Amino acid sequence: MTWTREQLLDFCVDRFFKKLNAHDLDGVMQNIADDCEMRIPSSNFTYTGKAALHAHLEDFIQSFPVIHFRDFIAAADPEANRVAVRFNISLTDDEGEETHMSNCNFFEVGEDGRLEDILIFASAPLSKGFQVGNNQ
Repeated sequence: MTWTREQLLDFCVDRFFKKLNAHDLDGVMQNIADDCEMRIPSSNFTYTGKAALHAHLEDFIQSFPVIHFRDFIAAADPEANRVAVRFNISLTDDEGEETHMSNCNFFEVGEDGRLEDILIFASAPLSKGFQVGNNQ
């Protein structure tokens, strides 16, 4: 499938970040390829395959009743189906503890319109909401 720059940007922002903001795990998972891999090198987390990603994202959503991805700055390469998105995120856990980060994600979108690879550079150490599904 050939994607335009705008379609790639909308795909990553609307079908990934905004669905996580809304705690729409089913909506996010519809856009994940079966063999997708998500890596967070700064925290040594890797989630390989749809089941591991589902487990991780379910734990993430349950760990943070308030998830707010915002302030997106994005660039897309339609020839390679790749997107880079810089953003701010605020997370609030059940105890009211807040985490604020400024991160950057790199996405690869497959020909079938699902995410095949997600690389995350986080500005703060991650632990709560990230252990489940980790392959490391």
